[in-house]
Amino acid sequence: MTTPQVEKERELLATRFDAEVREAGARLTVLQAQAEARKARADMDEISGLAAARERVKKEVADLKQKAAADYVAAKNIVEKEIKDLQADIQRVNERYTTWDAARERELNARLDEADAKLEIWKAKVDQSRSQHAMKRNDDLATLEEKIALARARAAEAKHAKYTAKAQQALDDAAGHFVQAYDAAAKRFGD
Repeated sequence: MTTPQVEKERELLATRFDAEVREAGARLTVLQAQAEARKARADMDEISGLAAARERVKKEVADLKQKAAADYVAAKNIVEKEIKDLQADIQRVNERYTTWDAARERELNARLDEADAKLEIWKAKVDQSRSQHAMKRNDDLATLEEKIALARARAAEAKHAKYTAKAQQALDDAAGHFVQAYDAAAKRFGD
Protein backbone atom coordinates (compact mmCIF):
# COMPACT_ATOMS: atom_id res chain seq x y z
CA MET A 1 0.00 0.00 0.00
CA THR A 2 1.26 3.46 -0.81
CA THR A 3 1.09 6.51 1.38
CA PRO A 4 -0.48 9.77 0.23
CA GLN A 5 3.01 11.30 0.14
CA VAL A 6 4.33 8.58 -2.19
CA GLU A 7 1.22 8.84 -4.35
CA LYS A 8 1.66 12.63 -4.63
CA GLU A 9 5.32 12.14 -5.56
CA ARG A 10 4.32 9.66 -8.28
CA GLU A 11 1.75 12.10 -9.68
CA LEU A 12 4.29 14.94 -9.78
CA LEU A 13 6.87 12.71 -11.45
CA ALA A 14 4.30 11.52 -14.01
CA THR A 15 3.31 15.15 -14.67
CA ARG A 16 6.97 16.07 -15.21
CA PHE A 17 7.46 13.13 -17.59
CA ASP A 18 4.27 14.07 -19.48
CA ALA A 19 5.53 17.64 -19.86
CA GLU A 20 8.91 16.44 -21.13
CA VAL A 21 7.23 14.12 -23.64
CA ARG A 22 4.96 17.00 -24.83
CA GLU A 23 8.00 19.24 -25.24
CA ALA A 24 9.74 16.51 -27.26
CA GLY A 25 6.62 16.22 -29.42
CA ALA A 26 6.55 19.94 -30.08
CA ARG A 27 10.24 19.98 -31.03
CA LEU A 28 9.66 17.02 -33.34
CA THR A 29 6.79 18.87 -35.00
CA VAL A 30 9.09 21.81 -35.72
CA LEU A 31 11.81 19.52 -37.09
CA GLN A 32 9.24 17.68 -39.25
CA ALA A 33 8.03 20.99 -40.72
CA GLN A 34 11.61 22.04 -41.46
CA ALA A 35 12.38 18.69 -43.13
CA GLU A 36 9.19 18.88 -45.20
CA ALA A 37 10.01 22.43 -46.26
CA ARG A 38 13.38 21.21 -47.53
CA LYS A 39 11.80 18.07 -48.99
CA ALA A 40 14.47 16.03 -47.18
CA ARG A 41 13.08 12.47 -47.25
CA ALA A 42 15.84 10.91 -45.13
CA ASP A 43 15.39 13.60 -42.48
CA MET A 44 11.63 13.10 -42.46
CA ASP A 45 12.15 9.35 -41.97
CA GLU A 46 14.56 9.95 -39.08
CA ILE A 47 12.11 12.36 -37.45
CA SER A 48 9.30 9.83 -37.90
CA GLY A 49 11.48 7.31 -36.06
CA LEU A 50 11.94 9.80 -33.24
CA ALA A 51 8.19 10.41 -33.17
CA ALA A 52 7.66 6.66 -32.77
CA ALA A 53 10.19 6.62 -29.90
CA ARG A 54 8.26 9.50 -28.32
CA GLU A 55 5.04 7.49 -28.52
CA ARG A 56 6.76 4.53 -26.82
CA VAL A 57 8.00 6.79 -24.02
CA LYS A 58 4.53 8.31 -23.69
CA LYS A 59 3.05 4.81 -23.30
CA GLU A 60 5.69 3.91 -20.71
CA VAL A 61 4.85 7.04 -18.71
CA ALA A 62 1.19 5.98 -18.75
CA ASP A 63 2.22 2.45 -17.66
CA LEU A 64 4.42 3.92 -14.92
CA LYS A 65 1.35 5.40 -13.27
CA GLN A 66 -0.07 1.87 -12.91
CA LYS A 67 3.08 0.11 -11.57
CA ALA A 68 3.21 -1.42 -8.14
CA ALA A 69 5.70 -0.03 -5.64
CA ALA A 70 8.25 -2.80 -6.26
CA ASP A 71 8.33 -2.23 -10.03
CA TYR A 72 7.98 1.51 -9.77
CA VAL A 73 11.64 2.44 -9.14
CA ALA A 74 12.93 0.29 -11.99
CA ALA A 75 10.23 1.59 -14.37
CA LYS A 76 10.96 5.18 -13.32
CA ASN A 77 14.68 4.74 -14.10
CA ILE A 78 13.87 3.24 -17.52
CA VAL A 79 11.49 6.10 -18.39
CA GLU A 80 14.00 8.72 -17.26
CA LYS A 81 16.72 7.13 -19.40
CA GLU A 82 14.46 6.87 -22.46
CA ILE A 83 13.34 10.50 -22.11
CA LYS A 84 16.96 11.63 -21.85
CA ASP A 85 17.88 9.53 -24.91
CA LEU A 86 14.92 10.94 -26.86
CA GLN A 87 15.86 14.51 -25.88
CA ALA A 88 19.47 13.90 -26.90
CA ASP A 89 18.40 12.47 -30.28
CA ILE A 90 16.11 15.43 -30.89
CA GLN A 91 18.89 17.84 -29.92
CA ARG A 92 21.32 16.08 -32.28
CA VAL A 93 18.89 16.38 -35.20
CA ASN A 94 18.10 19.97 -34.28
CA GLU A 95 21.81 20.88 -34.17
CA ARG A 96 22.34 19.28 -37.57
CA TYR A 97 19.53 21.41 -39.01
CA THR A 98 20.83 24.49 -37.25
CA THR A 99 24.30 23.81 -38.66
CA TRP A 100 22.81 23.25 -42.09
CA ASP A 101 20.77 26.43 -41.84
CA ALA A 102 23.80 28.39 -40.62
CA ALA A 103 25.89 27.08 -43.53
CA ARG A 104 23.12 27.99 -45.95
CA GLU A 105 22.89 31.45 -44.42
CA ARG A 106 26.68 31.93 -44.69
CA GLU A 107 26.51 30.87 -48.34
CA LEU A 108 23.68 33.31 -49.00
CA ASN A 109 25.57 36.11 -47.25
CA ALA A 110 28.67 35.35 -49.31
CA ARG A 111 26.62 35.49 -52.52
CA LEU A 112 25.02 38.76 -51.41
CA ASP A 113 28.46 40.23 -50.64
CA GLU A 114 29.67 39.13 -54.07
CA ALA A 115 26.60 40.69 -55.70
CA ASP A 116 27.18 43.95 -53.78
CA ALA A 117 30.79 44.06 -54.96
CA LYS A 118 29.82 43.42 -58.58
CA LEU A 119 27.06 45.99 -58.35
CA GLU A 120 29.62 48.57 -57.22
CA ILE A 121 31.88 47.67 -60.17
CA TRP A 122 28.99 47.95 -62.62
CA LYS A 123 27.90 51.27 -61.13
CA ALA A 124 31.45 52.58 -61.43
CA LYS A 125 31.55 51.54 -65.10
CA VAL A 126 28.23 53.27 -65.75
CA ASP A 127 29.48 56.38 -63.95
CA GLN A 128 32.66 56.33 -66.06
CA SER A 129 30.64 56.00 -69.22
CA ARG A 130 28.30 58.81 -68.14
CA SER A 131 31.27 60.93 -67.25
CA GLN A 132 32.87 60.38 -70.66
CA HIS A 133 29.59 61.14 -72.42
CA ALA A 134 29.05 64.20 -70.23
CA MET A 135 32.54 65.44 -71.04
CA LYS A 136 31.87 64.88 -74.74
CA ARG A 137 28.53 66.71 -74.46
CA ASN A 138 30.20 69.55 -72.60
CA ASP A 139 32.90 69.69 -75.30
CA ASP A 140 30.23 69.75 -78.04
CA LEU A 141 28.32 72.50 -76.24
CA ALA A 142 31.51 74.47 -75.62
CA THR A 143 32.39 74.13 -79.32
CA LEU A 144 28.93 75.38 -80.32
CA GLU A 145 29.21 78.25 -77.84
CA GLU A 146 32.61 79.13 -79.28
CA LYS A 147 31.30 79.01 -82.87
CA ILE A 148 28.34 81.25 -81.94
CA ALA A 149 30.68 83.77 -80.32
CA LEU A 150 33.07 83.61 -83.30
CA ALA A 151 30.22 84.09 -85.80
CA ARG A 152 28.92 87.08 -83.80
CA ALA A 153 32.42 88.53 -83.64
CA ARG A 154 32.96 88.04 -87.40
CA ALA A 155 29.57 89.62 -88.13
CA ALA A 156 30.50 92.63 -85.99
CA GLU A 157 33.92 92.89 -87.70
CA ALA A 158 32.34 92.63 -91.14
CA LYS A 159 29.86 95.38 -90.26
CA HIS A 160 32.63 97.52 -88.83
CA ALA A 161 34.87 96.91 -91.87
CA LYS A 162 31.97 97.90 -94.12
CA TYR A 163 31.66 94.38 -95.47
CA THR A 164 34.97 94.22 -97.26
CA ALA A 165 35.70 91.06 -99.21
CA LYS A 166 38.09 89.84 -96.54
CA ALA A 167 35.60 90.52 -93.72
CA GLN A 168 32.82 88.98 -95.78
CA GLN A 169 34.91 85.83 -96.32
CA ALA A 170 35.70 85.59 -92.57
CA LEU A 171 31.98 85.98 -91.81
CA ASP A 172 31.07 83.25 -94.33
CA ASP A 173 33.69 80.89 -92.80
CA ALA A 174 32.44 81.62 -89.28
CA ALA A 175 28.83 81.12 -90.39
CA GLY A 176 29.76 77.76 -91.99
CA HIS A 177 31.53 76.56 -88.85
CA PHE A 178 28.57 77.73 -86.74
CA VAL A 179 26.07 75.84 -88.93
CA GLN A 180 28.16 72.64 -88.66
CA ALA A 181 28.47 72.94 -84.89
CA TYR A 182 24.78 73.80 -84.50
CA ASP A 183 23.61 70.90 -86.70
CA ALA A 184 25.86 68.46 -84.77
CA ALA A 185 24.53 69.73 -81.43
CA ALA A 186 20.90 69.64 -82.62
CA LYS A 187 21.38 66.08 -83.86
CA ARG A 188 22.99 64.97 -80.61
CA PHE A 189 20.70 66.73 -78.16
CA GLY A 190 17.42 66.62 -80.07
CA ASP A 191 14.87 69.37 -80.51
